[in-house]
Amino acid sequence: MTMRIRTIIQRLGTAAAVVLGVGLSLDHSHAQTTVGAAAPLTGPRALLGRNFKQGADIALAEVNARGGVLGKPLQLAIEDDQGDNPNAAINAINKLIQVHKVPVMLGPHYTVAQLATQKSFCTSGPLSVTGASGIPVTESGCKFVVRIRANDNVQAKALVEFARRELRIEKIAVLSINDDFGKAGAARVLAVMEESGLKPVAVESHNPQDKDFSAQLAKFSNAGAGLIILWTHDTEAALIVRQAKQLGLNLRFAGSTSLSEPSFTKLAGDAAEGVLSANDFVPSNPDEKVQAFVKTYQAKYNMLPEIWAATYYDAVHLAARALNEAGSTEPEKVRSAFAKIQHTGLLASYRCDERGNCNHQILIVEIKNGQPSIRSTVKL
Repeated sequence: MTMRIRTIIQRLGTAAAVVLGVGLSLDHSHAQTTVGAAAPLTGPRALLGRNFKQGADIALAEVNARGGVLGKPLQLAIEDDQGDNPNAAINAINKLIQVHKVPVMLGPHYTVAQLATQKSFCTSGPLSVTGASGIPVTESGCKFVVRIRANDNVQAKALVEFARRELRIEKIAVLSINDDFGKAGAARVLAVMEESGLKPVAVESHNPQDKDFSAQLAKFSNAGAGLIILWTHDTEAALIVRQAKQLGLNLRFAGSTSLSEPSFTKLAGDAAEGVLSANDFVPSNPDEKVQAFVKTYQAKYNMLPEIWAATYYDAVHLAARALNEAGSTEPEKVRSAFAKIQHTGLLASYRCDERGNCNHQILIVEIKNGQPSIRSTVKL
């Protein structure tokens, strides 16, 4: 063999070793199971996305401390859906499917984003584990979505029934924000009232980022409303109850999860006192598992957890359990595993029905001394 040929062979061998080394390196770097997440990392909902990720990160650490998923560490690939931006959500889901190739994803959380993206995953996966509460999320025939928060119907029924049976109030008014979240929630409240034989004394709406609610509040007062059910976001809800107090109106408020979130109580101040809401999670829940999570969360982030953090903490644990019980990352097998899971988390004792609804309870929460306090648990 000539020196020239020997040199060429040596160089090829070196190149092959380099390629093999790169291949081995790539195999090692992918020695984990990845789940995806679509969360608002930028835009007006970015703080909620932060809470989403913080809750998920705590759960990831716990899962990996117990051996991970399918014998490998579990990791999270997260893409920005900007919350309630359908176009951003579509881009995020496409990246999770095409680039990260995840078998399971957390979110999208907002109903409008969830519905806008379902055509991308409903026929073959990945499986979406979501906190979106809109009724259509699990009514559209998508077999690869499971919901782990109580839906709008559970919340609406709990609020109306609590008003009638516990508060002895039947003169109810409804005020909602003029977006998909508000419209859907208000529609459910009105439908539940009609089923109960109640007619609202007044129904009003407001636009996103409105600051003046005096006209709507005056109508409610004049109509003799005993309770106003709000279906709006944290900031607007806080402004509404503050203005009612400033105007000296003797009005009582209840509503969606927004009315017991930290941002609401902080902005509403003493006007929040006595406000009721239907919520899946509050950090004051004395449940042992909840308090252990609160302690860990506070120690790590120096703040109290809220609904987004708790929801996607549970979502990670549920996804990990389903993947392990399926023994596979195939979406069909993972979905079948969800149908068999019974798991006690922060929000509920989960059991998934055939449509993918896994949470069938809600808390009625009252603000006392500036803090949310559980008044009752409603199971439907």
